[in-house]
Amino acid sequence: MTEPRGAFLRHNDAAVNHWYSRDVQAIATARGLTHVAPYFIDAEAASPSGAAPAVAGAFPVGGLTVIAFHNSHLVYAITWYTLAFMVAGAIWLGIRHEKHR
Repeated sequence: MTEPRGAFLRHNDAAVNHWYSRDVQAIATARGLTHVAPYFIDAEAASPSGAAPAVAGAFPVGGLTVIAFHNSHLVYAITWYTLAFMVAGAIWLGIRHEKHR
């Protein structure tokens, strides 16, 4: 699908051909294209056989889409164990308070 709103912190700059999101309509307008499909296709970096493209500099250039997720598993684990410890502590304090009444 197209991404017309741009990236989180950067905006597309058609004047210098810097595209931080896939705004299909804006790219088509900047290139003077008409009758453009409302989607894009990511090409692979190499063919399945590993062969280089037949023509150097041929378009589309594949392998430019990089998806990397931040790995915060340790932070999540510490957070949830801390919350569980706090709940256990609150239960213990509640029981202790009820016994001393």
